[in-house]
Amino acid sequence: MSSTNREKLYTQSKGYGFSPALERTRQPFKARNLLTLMGLLTFTGSVYAYSMLAVKQDDFSDVPLPNTLPGVKDVTHQKK
Repeated sequence: MSSTNREKLYTQSKGYGFSPALERTRQPFKARNLLTLMGLLTFTGSVYAYSMLAVKQDDFSDVPLPNTLPGVKDVTHQKK
């Protein structure tokens, strides 16, 4: 069986989409792929949340802001 004949088994006549044969082939991996997706999303969300919480706890009030650009005013200590 040539490679072009094998490819036609798994693709639609229009060239995109999944054929029934390809859907049957992918079926055993669906649950494992979803578990992997959930694991990656959980890990990524946890790292993001930890990073945001860690940065919120920092106090940068003792760090002086540089005033190097002429004509730029420091608005952090202005009264509103």
